[in-house]
Amino acid sequence: MPGAPSRSPGQRQPGPVPSPTARGVSQPVPRPRKRSMCEIAESSEREVSQMVPLRQEGEAPGERPRPAGSGAVLTEKQEARKLKVLLQRPGSRGVAEGPRKPSSLAQEPTLAAARRQRLDLGSCLDVLAFAQQHGQPGLVQETYALMSDNLLHVLGDPGLYRQLSGAERERILSLRTGRGQAVVGVLVLPSLYPLSRSGLTRGPCGEEAPMVGPAPLPPRTHLHVFNPQENTWRPLTQVPEEAPLRGCGLCTMHNYLFLAGGIRGSGAKAVCSNEVFCYNPLTNIWSQVRPMQQARAQLKLVALDGLLYAIGGECLYSMERYDPRTDAWTSRAPLPAGTFPVAHEAVACRGDIYVTGGHLSYRLLRYSPAKDAWDECPYSASHRRPSDMVALGGFLYRFDLLRGVGAAVMRYNTVTGSWSRAASLPLPDPAPLHCTALGNTIYCLNHQVTATFTVSEGTAQFQARELQPFPLGSKGVLCPFILTLPATDRLQTAL
Repeated sequence: MPGAPSRSPGQRQPGPVPSPTARGVSQPVPRPRKRSMCEIAESSEREVSQMVPLRQEGEAPGERPRPAGSGAVLTEKQEARKLKVLLQRPGSRGVAEGPRKPSSLAQEPTLAAARRQRLDLGSCLDVLAFAQQHGQPGLVQETYALMSDNLLHVLGDPGLYRQLSGAERERILSLRTGRGQAVVGVLVLPSLYPLSRSGLTRGPCGEEAPMVGPAPLPPRTHLHVFNPQENTWRPLTQVPEEAPLRGCGLCTMHNYLFLAGGIRGSGAKAVCSNEVFCYNPLTNIWSQVRPMQQARAQLKLVALDGLLYAIGGECLYSMERYDPRTDAWTSRAPLPAGTFPVAHEAVACRGDIYVTGGHLSYRLLRYSPAKDAWDECPYSASHRRPSDMVALGGFLYRFDLLRGVGAAVMRYNTVTGSWSRAASLPLPDPAPLHCTALGNTIYCLNHQVTATFTVSEGTAQFQARELQPFPLGSKGVLCPFILTLPATDRLQTAL
């Protein structure tokens, strides 16, 4: 047209822009912006109605106009949006999704709780492996604590104990004494022999002799423990009636208290026993282990390197050893010929066992487990009757009675084989002292006193502080021991 300005091919003519539908170009439906739940609640019905076009005149029901070029795809999107809006209404179950596998992280607390609930000695290895694999330190500690609380069962189960590493064995053993407080305990054993005015037991010829007729039995016996802060004694647990206490041997090992042998019955019906009872302070449970090969009374029971040694007894020179890993007693080298170990004392020190006292009053014997043999050690020049002997720091401390004076303490160096005088304790009426060591302190007990003998930096002396004597006034023999009690009361644990 003449007079019309020329236009380049790419230049648009001004005017209204045609819609995509008019151009025949398919455009995606824009996604709605994210809205709050309140907005959704108010406009969900409106959105649904807007997505469904009104039917035009003459249009058959069910027919919908389709934008040019979109075909059935747009209708499917509209249906999906409609369903989504309906499901997002308040009170609905949310967006419909396909089934999903639960997260392993979400499952772990539930699995740990289930394992903890069924934790016992039969499943402890599986639970321990699970706890270590999934980083559950609390469950790991609980599993080790269970095995520690029931150590004798663990030792006696080869399938369980052999699968533990050396470090794990040390860990459960250390937990026996690492979760509570060590205390001094006492068990009163009925006397077998009459007491003279000096407190010594003598027969008609000066030797120790059993009482004629039945010995008086005390009422139901308890273990008692001492509270140093309050300076008082309190009962801990009742001793089973089945345990024969007269003449039994007593010692602790792995924080268990063992009672072995003794005399059951009285008078003509009295018989020696070979039974062995065991008390676990961590579970407050008494049990029995394998009986000894021989019935014994007036024996000594000594613990050394995780083994129990039953030494001598009335009319017995023999010795036997108990291994909790095999739950069996085996015979060991008997005491030397000519010895008659009754009312003797025995302790373990530096891997050996030392025996003195009783009918070995003026002899000191040493047993070597490595050689399974006995030999004789030098004895002190003073021929006094020892009342007890304790091992502490590589030394033996022997507590002798001095008439009219009290108790004298002699010290034996197990390395040099030499004796020396350590200290003395004045007593108004000398009675045998029975002793046990806790840390660097030796507790010395009889019915008159509870004394403490402290060893520190090469010096040894009795302390001036007066502790409460054992209060029950029993005529029996006070047998002290050391146990570690749990910090809180324990219940029976699953086995």
